[in-house]
This record gives sequence, structure tokens and C-alpha cells, in this order.
Amino acid sequence: MRRAINAHRSSASASTYASFNALPGLAPVWALASVVSRSSTLGTRASVLGETFAAVASVAFTDCCFTASGAMRTFISAVVYMFALRVVFGAFAMDSVMVSAARWAAVALGSSAREDEMLSCSLGMAALASLGVKILMVGRENDSVDSIMIENSPVMVLGTGFCALGAGFIFAGARLASRRRRAARWTVVATVLGILAIPEAFYRAVFHGSMRQSSSPSIYHALVRFTLQTTPMKTLFALGTYWLISVAAALYAIHRTRSSVSNTIRRKIFHFLVVIMFTPVMRAHEDLLRVAFAVAFALFAAVEFARLCDIHHGSGRVGAFITRMYGDCAAAVVTTKTSSSPRLILDHFSLLLGVAVPLWMSEGIGARSLAPWSGFLTLGVGDSFAAIVGVTMGKHRVFSSASAKTIEGSLAFTISTIAAALCVSDVDISFTRLVFASALTAACELTSDGVDNFVLPFYFAALVR
Repeated sequence: MRRAINAHRSSASASTYASFNALPGLAPVWALASVVSRSSTLGTRASVLGETFAAVASVAFTDCCFTASGAMRTFISAVVYMFALRVVFGAFAMDSVMVSAARWAAVALGSSAREDEMLSCSLGMAALASLGVKILMVGRENDSVDSIMIENSPVMVLGTGFCALGAGFIFAGARLASRRRRAARWTVVATVLGILAIPEAFYRAVFHGSMRQSSSPSIYHALVRFTLQTTPMKTLFALGTYWLISVAAALYAIHRTRSSVSNTIRRKIFHFLVVIMFTPVMRAHEDLLRVAFAVAFALFAAVEFARLCDIHHGSGRVGAFITRMYGDCAAAVVTTKTSSSPRLILDHFSLLLGVAVPLWMSEGIGARSLAPWSGFLTLGVGDSFAAIVGVTMGKHRVFSSASAKTIEGSLAFTISTIAAALCVSDVDISFTRLVFASALTAACELTSDGVDNFVLPFYFAALVR
């Protein structure tokens, strides 16, 4: 009888957890819509409603990828929908761009990634495509290169270009991983050359043939020029030295705690590393960080593509090197999959994008907003303390055996996020709203099951804007 009662409780707990888990699934949808709409000049409720509809439609199209309705047919319908809106409105509406981009992302990834990773990548691709189209449309409305750069900001142009480069490597890796037969070497080389041309093509499309008036003949030259103009050489050298020392200290700490600390806590060292590396320079070099995160995303994607190419044409040394470098903590970087797995691994992108995307999407909303700090607060501080307290002191599970997350961990998330946010100077937010946003984000983290590194910063950013 007791076993039957326990089994019934466990089943009820699992059902309750599944019901609650469906709610945070909408969190990235609403948060993405809110952040995208409010980052534009149209901060109206109609804009929020339109972008919300776009994101929901994107998810609906993406979900069709996991049903028997046919992914390609749904993709074609999304493209038809996009061009129909162009005929009606005379321009590519942002909702149609988001729908088609998310649908294309889901089709391109196919079965090469987990379902929760595919949803995050689809929504991220939708936001990237929406931003890119906005930049291109503004660029074609002006003739002067200088006015275009002032209107769009070199940060947006460079960031979008290198994010597109990273997206190209991700989707090329997905197609490479899903191939049943090994791709020819010339195919891989041609693919790499084509991907490397993506940011340059975007840069030239923004300036639509006016390259003679531009002081930067290519996007790579513009990147170097922007870095040197915004940051003195001595400061760049100091930042590089500081970041290298921080990374070396983190790797040393991971190695020393290999046998004495659980993997869950050791993985949070990377979260603390983000806070240590970037928060001291956030105020003074915010634009530099935006571009640096975009370049880092492209490099991460290139390394993942190189890992897949090494599986097809090499001996798997790239994946083995990553696993050997991080030891048992490789789950935070390459997950628990083996280095010879043909699947696309995206876990190590989630922390980078969780910190970078709120910073990218918050450009132009004012220096007193707490939204650009969302990734640092929720992932670097809140999620880290939640894991530490939950593992060491957590006793009260909300969903019994369905989830290992505890009330103590959620309380630690809320309190630590509030305390860290209060340490951020010159932000315009009331204490009541900060507590409300932190508590709701902790509840989202408590019920989420998947890549919450991407969800939590978006959710918090939308609540504090």
C-alpha cells in the first residue's frame, strides 16, 4: 500500500512538474518579443503585441519540425507567408522575417541537436534575421556612408555581421553532422570559404555599392579600426592580460577541485568567471564588449565546426583536447556526449549567448537600464548561488523526484540576484520591481528543464526594462 501511495505521489509530482514546465517554455517567446520590440523606436503596446505574435508564430512553425506534418512543406508555407506580407505591405514585415528565419533554422538543424537547443537557436536566428533586415532597410534609405554608420552604429553592423558568421558555421555543422556519408574535402573547403564571405557580403549590402566613400573597405578592416578607435592600445593590452589571467585561474581551480567538489558546483566556476572578467569593464567598454561577444560567438561556432570536420576527416583530436582540457567538467562545455558523437553540441554556446544577447538587444535604450546586466546577474550570480546552495543545503524539493531543484536554491537565486543588482550603480529601477523580477525569474529557473542559460537572462531583461 505504501509503495502504491509513493508511486502515485511520484506520478502526480511528475505530472505537475510537466505542467509547470510548459509555462517557462513560453518565457523565451515573450521575453524575446518584449526585448526586440522595446529595443526599437516603437515602444508601443501595438509593437509589443506584433512582435509577440511573430515569436509565437515562429515557435508554432518550429514545433512542426517535431511532428509528422512535414518540415519542408511548413518551411515553404512560411516563405510564402513572408512574400505575401511583402506584397501587402510593400516591405518585409518583421513578423514574417522572424517566422521564416525560425522555420529555416529548425529545418537546417534537423535532428542534429536536442529539441530545447533547437528552439533556442531558432528564436535566436529569428532575432538575428530581424535585426539584419532592419539594418539593411535603413542602409538602403540613405546614400551617405557616414549617415548610415551613424544611423545603425558600427556596433550593430559589426555585431550582426559576425553573429551571421557564427550562425553560418552552426548550420553548416548541423548539416555535416546529419550526413549519412562523409562529406568530400572540397565540399568542406568550399563551405568554409562561403561562410567566411557572409559577414563581408552583409557589410557590402549595408553600404550597397558606396564602398569608395567608406573608410573601411571590408568588415574585417572595420573591426580592427573600430577596436583601435574605441579603446587605446594600452587598455587593450591590459584587458587581454586580465582576461588571460582570469581564464588561467579558473582552469586551475577546476583542476584542483576535481576530486573534492561535485561537477555541478565546479561548472559554476565558468559562471563566476564571466562576472569576474566582464563586469569590471562593463561601464567603460560596453560597445567593445558587444562586438567582442559577437566575435567570440563566431570563434566558438568555428571550433564546433572544426570538431565535426575532425570527426569526418581526422582522428577526433579536437573533441578529445576539449575534454582533456576541462576534465570531468567537460559537461559544461561539450556536454556529456563523447567527442566522437556526430551530433551538434551547443551547450557551451548557451552561457556566452545568455550574457551577450541581452547586451546586444539593449543597445540604445539608455545607460540607466538594468537589462544589459541581465546575463551577469542571473547566470553569473543567481544561477551559481542557486546551484551551490541547492547542492549543499537544499532539502525541500518542489516536484519531488521529477526535479532536483529545491526551494532553498530558488531563495538563494532571488536573494543573490537582488544583492548583485543593488551593487550596480546608476540604474533606474525600483526595489519592488527588482524583487518582483528576481522572484519570477527564480520561479522560471525552478520549473525550467533544458538550456536555461538562454532563457533566464531574456526573461529577467524583459521584466526589468
